[in-house]
Amino acid sequence: MTNNPKVSSEKRLSVSRPSAAPPRPFTEIELQTLRTVANTLIPPQDNFRSGSAVSNFDQLITKAAAILDKYFELLTNVLEELRVTPETEMWDRLKRLEAEDGETFYVLSTLIVGTYIYSDEIKSELNYPTPHRNPPGLFDAADELSSGILDPVIERGLIYRAVE
Repeated sequence: MTNNPKVSSEKRLSVSRPSAAPPRPFTEIELQTLRTVANTLIPPQDNFRSGSAVSNFDQLITKAAAILDKYFELLTNVLEELRVTPETEMWDRLKRLEAEDGETFYVLSTLIVGTYIYSDEIKSELNYPTPHRNPPGLFDAADELSSGILDPVIERGLIYRAVE
């Protein structure tokens, strides 16, 4: 087995990459239902916008659905059920969904909240930290090493696994 995935015909034993796109695009009716659910779960309040009021909502929700691609059929099925629910009754319908089918509600609400939280404007409004490197300075690194943090590792000795 080689480390080059293009050469190897065997399945790699590693974490799979998230899908770049869901199995199919959401229909306009599904997107409208998602907007209604998003606005029900995250209503506008004070200076905060509603769930679907973030810019690029359609693109962000599609990207989030790609990450949750193994639940895509579950999502589209529940959206089909919720599609006929009037906006004024959506809160009660979502509460029933949570009580009757917690897993489906969890997947749907995770999709909505993930889309909202990871939109650029909400991350900015919440001052949400983004992943970044924070390497120590030269003297900080030297101080940390001199504290003895690596002593147990050095005492343990070399550990390696031969890979053939």
